Amino acid sequence: MPSGCPIPHPSEDWDPLAPENHGDPTDVYTHLRDECPVAWSDQFGGFYALTRFKDVTESALDWHTFTSAQKTPIPDATSPDRPPRAPAEVDPPFHTAYRDLLNRFFTPEYIRRIEPVIRRTARDLIGRCVSLGEVDAVASFTFYMPIQVQCIFLGISVEDAERIKTTINQIIDAGAAGDSATHKAANDEIYEYIYQVLATRKKAPHDPNDVISAMIHEEVGGRRLTDDDIAGTIRLFLQAGHGTTTNMLGSIIRHLATTPNDQKRLRDEPKLIPQAIEELLRAWTPVRLVGRKTTRDVEIEGRMVPKGSRVGLMVSAANLDDRKFENADKVDFDRKPNPHIAFGFGPHRCVGASLAREQLRIAVEELLSMTDDFELTGEPEMSTWTHLGPSKLPVRFVPRSVDLTGSVIRAGYKELVMTVAAVRPVADRTVEIELRANEDAALPEWTAGAHIDVVLPGDVIRSYSVINGPSDRTHWRIAVLLEENGRGGSAMLHTLKVGDRVPVRWPRNNFALETADRYHFFASGIGITPILPMIEAAQERGVPWRLDYVGRTKSRLAYLDQLERYEETQMHLTSERGRPDLNSLVAATDERAAIYACGSQGFLVGIEEAAERAGRDLHAEWFAPKPGARQGTAGSHEAFTVHLERSNIDVSVQPGQSIIDACAEAGVTIPAACFEGTCSSCLSTVLEGVPDHRDSFLSSKEQASNALMAPCVSKSMTERLVLDW
Repeated sequence: MPSGCPIPHPSEDWDPLAPENHGDPTDVYTHLRDECPVAWSDQFGGFYALTRFKDVTESALDWHTFTSAQKTPIPDATSPDRPPRAPAEVDPPFHTAYRDLLNRFFTPEYIRRIEPVIRRTARDLIGRCVSLGEVDAVASFTFYMPIQVQCIFLGISVEDAERIKTTINQIIDAGAAGDSATHKAANDEIYEYIYQVLATRKKAPHDPNDVISAMIHEEVGGRRLTDDDIAGTIRLFLQAGHGTTTNMLGSIIRHLATTPNDQKRLRDEPKLIPQAIEELLRAWTPVRLVGRKTTRDVEIEGRMVPKGSRVGLMVSAANLDDRKFENADKVDFDRKPNPHIAFGFGPHRCVGASLAREQLRIAVEELLSMTDDFELTGEPEMSTWTHLGPSKLPVRFVPRSVDLTGSVIRAGYKELVMTVAAVRPVADRTVEIELRANEDAALPEWTAGAHIDVVLPGDVIRSYSVINGPSDRTHWRIAVLLEENGRGGSAMLHTLKVGDRVPVRWPRNNFALETADRYHFFASGIGITPILPMIEAAQERGVPWRLDYVGRTKSRLAYLDQLERYEETQMHLTSERGRPDLNSLVAATDERAAIYACGSQGFLVGIEEAAERAGRDLHAEWFAPKPGARQGTAGSHEAFTVHLERSNIDVSVQPGQSIIDACAEAGVTIPAACFEGTCSSCLSTVLEGVPDHRDSFLSSKEQASNALMAPCVSKSMTERLVLDW
């Protein structure tokens, strides 16, 4: 028995909450493996920690001796009155039957179906980091992506992701700190949410392709699962799936930011990314340990562990064991074989390993494709117990250079490469970009309110209003605000220089200016861009108009110089007089005037509410989804069939998968850009069935007619939809 490890009566050999364990516990793990491979800690009610690869893997295989079925988490993150969370907290044979049900949802084929939406999630979150430049990558990216993917996978509204994540973190932190009151309150809150999800899902018919529906309706081990059984599993998914991936993503970014040669190598050899991720999983295993309890006295490395003892299988320490891995403390992307156990070992190996790997691969691919470089700007702060990884990670992201060329035609829209003819500042943080076709060729006709899509590296697509009217068809002008918390597109566009070339899709218009006796325009900030050509059109037609233009300061209001020439322009500076009374402005609008509005989310919510109070119709264009728009309606289907009439094929839509992605998998491409339900590029005709509308551009009357839908975000209230594609 190693001399550094007492035998007869446990006294504390190590303290997992000591500061030296937080950042890089390599030295602590080395000492324990060499001197005290079966170490006792007084923390969390007392437990033994196994740190050698051989001991951890052998114990993980022996579930008869090291059971998972007796409240084994260290610390226990569940309440005493809660049932075990299957499959992690049950043993065979029930564990085996439960895994058989779940395994069919974690196949590569099943996960591949939701890859596009996982990729868009990563792209949008990384884009926000790029738009800010210097951020805490944990707070801006790694905190959000895993829980959003979990929601997508389970068919839960992504709008609930932050609430879920925050509550789960409260449970984990309170459990580690021994704060039972906070722990119970947060635990009760997440279970209440899960029971609401179950109640909603029960209103929809059983679909064997939906994991929650399958748990509700199918038998496991010869019996139907109770709501408590299912709730425990969902809670396990939400907790285990987000914390580990959050920490692993942070560790990957940290390594690549501090090891420029490895970052460059992955940029040059992207096929190496999956192999590199496996090595980083080994070197920075995000789960420190998995808990077990002994069913008998058992001797390990010369130390007797009594029956009923709690045992931590220290997978993070085992993965750094030089008895198993040569140069174990070094990160080597060429390591082969690499039999790490970051996802556990034996029958209780993580059921979601394939989903986690997919997230990590996609995140790294998008991170490298959307940046030219990224580096640390300060010292990271590290997680404590039970995860290993950064809790704060200051990083500077350099946006990817825009250097795409070529032109294509896809699915009914034309995409052509245009040349940047001019870049002009028009307000603080806002530039106007003039785009011209080759040799000043005539561009297609467009009308006031039209948008074009600019295609950026990594298939990042952003929509911008065409500012100029169609009298001169040799060019398009757009204005781009450098968004402080955007999705990265504006940051890329602000790198453009005269002579650069960028792919652009031809115009579309779902914010068209209708014929009216007069107009009342409302705009906030960059929302002025679609309004400008509308004012020009009204002037040409001789139709009276008024503009209420809202912004913080004059310097932030684009095109104010040309708009101030009109007496019809009313300017509202919030820094001087506060937010204008939108109710009064809308109520005073001439009854003959058509009302058009564009701007920030809060501004449009206020205008919409004011128009509703005044009993007025409103034409509005949203840059971001309406609050609550993407929440599913009770009884809506997350899994359903779409029949494409013109293509004459049936397409199965899986939970977490958009109609567009399901159709693309079947070989039918529906044009799309925002995937937020705001740009209308995917607008589709419904021939049969009832959509569950989750878009932000169709009016309430249009939604109620069920004649049109946005397949990028909307789902179905019926088991079958028929679309005109």
